[in-house]
Amino acid sequence: MTGDTMRDLLKPLIGKSGSMSMLVSRIGQVAFPTAEEKRLTGVEVRPDGLVRLERETGWTVIDPREVLAVVWHGDRGNDTPGQFL
Repeated sequence: MTGDTMRDLLKPLIGKSGSMSMLVSRIGQVAFPTAEEKRLTGVEVRPDGLVRLERETGWTVIDPREVLAVVWHGDRGNDTPGQFL
């Protein structure tokens, strides 16, 4: 996956509550809860091609070349069904 593709898939999830999982090659599933206090606040592609995910409680940097799939599950009160992005 490219950094631009990953950013474009995740940008609509900014500010939403739920959980996001990624299937990463050689690692497996990696989950990022985005509950009330941990919502995604930003997604950017860095100059080196890595993707930086910012949450209210910190940030994560991911190599998008290793990401095979992204899954989003909205909170129960949210009408968004779990879906592959």
